[in-house]
Amino acid sequence: MRSFCKPETSLFYRILMFLSVIFTGLIITYAVFLVVVFAISGFDLAMTNERLAALNDNAHLLRIMQTLQSFFVFIFPPFILSKLFKENSTDFIHLKRPSFSFAIFGIISIILMIPLINALVEWNAGLHLPESMQGLESWMRTSEDTAEKVTTILLNGSSWWTLIVNLIIVGALAGIGEEFLFRGALQSLFSKGLWPNTQSGKMPDWVMHTTIWLVAFLFSAIHMQFYGFIPRLLLGAWFGYLLWWSGSIWVPVLAHFTNNAVSTIAVFLQNKGLITEDPDQIGLNSTWWLCLVSILLLVGCTFYMTKKKNTDHSF
Repeated sequence: MRSFCKPETSLFYRILMFLSVIFTGLIITYAVFLVVVFAISGFDLAMTNERLAALNDNAHLLRIMQTLQSFFVFIFPPFILSKLFKENSTDFIHLKRPSFSFAIFGIISIILMIPLINALVEWNAGLHLPESMQGLESWMRTSEDTAEKVTTILLNGSSWWTLIVNLIIVGALAGIGEEFLFRGALQSLFSKGLWPNTQSGKMPDWVMHTTIWLVAFLFSAIHMQFYGFIPRLLLGAWFGYLLWWSGSIWVPVLAHFTNNAVSTIAVFLQNKGLITEDPDQIGLNSTWWLCLVSILLLVGCTFYMTKKKNTDHSF
């Protein structure tokens, strides 16, 4: 007798539902944002248009947009998808409580990674396309400059209240949302799509390696910052491995939060004039040797976490 896959287990169906839910989340985000801006503008259409035209220069509106996007595009969709796929959200997103050692090592690994990431950012930013693709490179540079400007406006300010708000929006909400969506939903979607017959035994390692790097590629590409693509790709892969090793989404969430929080705090301290040295220069020039230390320590962390890998999960 011919067997048929249930629709909710089909990879095509899951990808279609994923794109539909994300697209719906984007529509809701922009619709709610327009209503909020309209209300802030005293329901004045001309003032609303003026505020929207200068959106990238308005830190308050950017924070509102980031918050709405975090909830409607990143945090809520994985739970909706788990219902559409008829799966338990705790298992689908891997919401189980992490072990203390994995949580600590996840945080520490990001601190250890700083010199290496700085060196990769510097190298990636210096890459150039062939002369025949100068038009594409010009567009990529413009996109990169726009993204950098938005980040600068978003993190601008030297008040403690600004720091707290940025840590919540850029650190916590972005860390939770992006990990729930990419490592939680997408990593589950692709791994089960590549190996749907979970009843036949443990999922092969090649499936997880393939899934982690595929999701990391999408994670880096979606940021539309091409001259930071390689370091973000490696960060995304590291977050994916943290989930695989620990079995808990909260480990990459903590690591992601740490990464964003370190950058946010560093910019805040620079804004207040409390530090003059650029933290992004750690691992460059005279401190290049810190990259080697970073690599050695990360290898040690990897060895430790793979030995303690939690096998009590659905991977």
